[in-house]
Amino acid sequence: MAKFDLKSLSVQELKALQKKVEREMAGRDKRQRKEAFNAVKEKAKELGYSLNELLGDGTGSQPAGISASPKAMRVPAPVKYRSQIDPSLTWSGRGRRPQWIKDAEASGVDLETLRVDTTDTDNV
Repeated sequence: MAKFDLKSLSVQELKALQKKVEREMAGRDKRQRKEAFNAVKEKAKELGYSLNELLGDGTGSQPAGISASPKAMRVPAPVKYRSQIDPSLTWSGRGRRPQWIKDAEASGVDLETLRVDTTDTDNV
């Protein structure tokens, strides 16, 4: 690597050098990205796929077998607890306890009395 005595350069010379370095870095990055793209494209071809099949067609649609996001495939957890006062208040038993559970426990209600009968399919 070439050594420069940066202290001997003027501010103008340093700015010019900075612009040259930025241009060089951008050019190298572009070349490296192109090389990486071509390598991936070639590997996909070796395996019998096109990049469009693996990555989508650029229209926003996803390749077959791949959802838009992991949450898109998630199914809500089944209800395990239901409020006796307001049946619309439910909790799956996962995550933080909702306020209505905390309030019920504070008033002496046993959590097990709020448990939903798992054989009842209407509670899901």
